[in-house]
Amino acid sequence: MGTAMKLAIAAILTATVAYVLFACRQANAAGTEALDDVVQGIWYTQDRDGGVELYPCDGKICGRLYWLKDDTGSRDDHNPDPAKRRRALCHLQFMGDFTKSADGRYAGGWIYDPDSGSTYRAQIKIIDRDTLELRGYILIPLFGASQTWKRAGFLPSCNAS
Repeated sequence: MGTAMKLAIAAILTATVAYVLFACRQANAAGTEALDDVVQGIWYTQDRDGGVELYPCDGKICGRLYWLKDDTGSRDDHNPDPAKRRRALCHLQFMGDFTKSADGRYAGGWIYDPDSGSTYRAQIKIIDRDTLELRGYILIPLFGASQTWKRAGFLPSCNAS
């Protein structure tokens, strides 16, 4: 076998080993993120007048307003803190602290209702890959209300001005 052939085989083997190591590293990284993959993404609210982005934040799941059907410079007018009433609703984080529990729910979270200015405890239950149930409540889940959200396809981001 000639020198050129040996070099070509060595290059192919090196590339193969590098690819395998890279693929293993990616699979390992994906394994640590896989728990939250189903909940992450853009979701339509139940009445489809908003799109919410659920995303990882500080090891938990948070949510922000990503798209608004009637985005005409909506502001946080009902916030109990007068200093926050002029902030835009677009891209406002209004959900946070959701942690995946043993039963597969995302519990321990909170949700802010910009229509009332109230904040509630909340939990998320994944129904299937494209459906989730969000329950906001006071004290215990029994004293609350649920909404069914559907995964959205592409939605343009609202304009946070």
